[in-house]
Amino acid sequence: MKILVTGGAGFIGSNFVFYERAKHPEDEIVVVDALTYAGNLETLKSVMDDPCFKFVKADIADRDAMDELFDKERFDVVVNFAAESHVDRSIEDPGIFLRTNILGTQVLMDAARKYGVKRFHQVGTDEVYGDLPLDRPDLFFTEDMPLTASSPYSASKASADLLVMAYHRTYGLPVSISRC
Repeated sequence: MKILVTGGAGFIGSNFVFYERAKHPEDEIVVVDALTYAGNLETLKSVMDDPCFKFVKADIADRDAMDELFDKERFDVVVNFAAESHVDRSIEDPGIFLRTNILGTQVLMDAARKYGVKRFHQVGTDEVYGDLPLDRPDLFFTEDMPLTASSPYSASKASADLLVMAYHRTYGLPVSISRC
């Protein structure tokens, strides 16, 4: 199986790569990361020489770069960890969050449709459910709760999740979403 891991040079994405390499060493993994503030190529140092691993520096919102990559690699699965994150950053500059988190996700799903990807997995966030009161440690988010985003970051992630669900319903793209 050939897996595209976007945002794979970030903390969570790189740990997914390590897990996948350990559990399924026969799988080929391609990591795409723009190496912005959250990506660090050093985190992938231990897998860089693995013959079943490849790193590509690219922006998921760059349609031409993604189309070229999907055409060349023919992925079976896409796991989209790539995202602008941190609420405070989203308040300072919401535009980059909309570009990466929504439009970048759309670019990936368009390529996934075009090249017959068997599964598109969107890595979301529990922040799409809004805020919990600090004085109520007994309250928890559940997947049945409505999306009540409270920052440009969480709104962009909720929008991406809704777009993923719409691509499934409209185009039949096989998708899943996790909100950790």
